Amino acid sequence: MSSPEIQLTDQIWNSLKIAILIIATLAPIIIAFLVFRYNRIIKRLNKKHQTNQRIVEKRIEIYDRIGPKLNDILCFYCYSGNWKEITPIDIIRLKKELDKDIKIYTPLFSNDLSKKYIDFIHLCFVSFSGWEHKEKIKSLYEIRQEHNVEWNDDWIQFFDTNNVIEAIKMKERYIELIESFKKDLSL
Repeated sequence: MSSPEIQLTDQIWNSLKIAILIIATLAPIIIAFLVFRYNRIIKRLNKKHQTNQRIVEKRIEIYDRIGPKLNDILCFYCYSGNWKEITPIDIIRLKKELDKDIKIYTPLFSNDLSKKYIDFIHLCFVSFSGWEHKEKIKSLYEIRQEHNVEWNDDWIQFFDTNNVIEAIKMKERYIELIESFKKDLSL
């Protein structure tokens, strides 16, 4: 090899040494940066998972409180289960409690669930707005009158017998509402 070739080879070799040194120096820095970023991502995902877990737990707690009330309303309207034990006063009270719970906890559930709840409740009750805000039960009272030994004729005023909905429609809306709960509970 001639002298210019040796010099060129030395220059290339020196350039390669510098490149190798730069890479060797940067590699640990890059790895440390990537590990740091990875840890931050993992922590963020864990925090999000914990938050989602708490939301699901809260949703289950809320459903444990709301589910039996919804079932009592369905039983009352469909003349099934414990319907004979439920008075019109109980039904109006249950509706008010459900309305309160749904309004308070709406942010924890999907918009679909809120809509399904409203659809179900509108089948069950006639609500008037205004100061008196008198709600009426969309149902017939005669069968209830016959089967409730503690029947009070003052309860007739709580019924709207002109807008009675078929039980099958009521069950369909109830099932849609429960399916929406199941979806929000990730079941």
